Amino acid sequence: MKNYRTPPTDEQIVSAFSRFATERAEAGVMVAKAVRDVHFGDGRVTVILDPARSGAEYWALIETSAFDNLAELFGIPAAFDDEDGIWLRGRVSIVEVQDVDGRPLGTRTTTELNDKATGRGSAGA
Repeated sequence: MKNYRTPPTDEQIVSAFSRFATERAEAGVMVAKAVRDVHFGDGRVTVILDPARSGAEYWALIETSAFDNLAELFGIPAAFDDEDGIWLRGRVSIVEVQDVDGRPLGTRTTTELNDKATGRGSAGA
């Protein structure tokens, strides 16, 4: 059981983002099937993708993704104003996605993710 009164541990942060990726993979989201690892440090969640894990070619996996910035998908656990999102944003400030060779596939701050998820960021867009 989570204690929302204390900040999440590094392990709880990694678990939350990994669990979300696993749920999406089990739902058939090909890019989520490519998740190799999730790391956390210095306020940054890093999701590492290995397209071979999904059974798709690299170009096909990236080109057919519904997200131009994959941090918008993998940052969802910290995006909303539910208890988990607020709790995670207490320590997570950036979500980034890279491929296994370190090429960037998207970065968003948790403030940007929250603004988009709640509609607060759409007023000036």
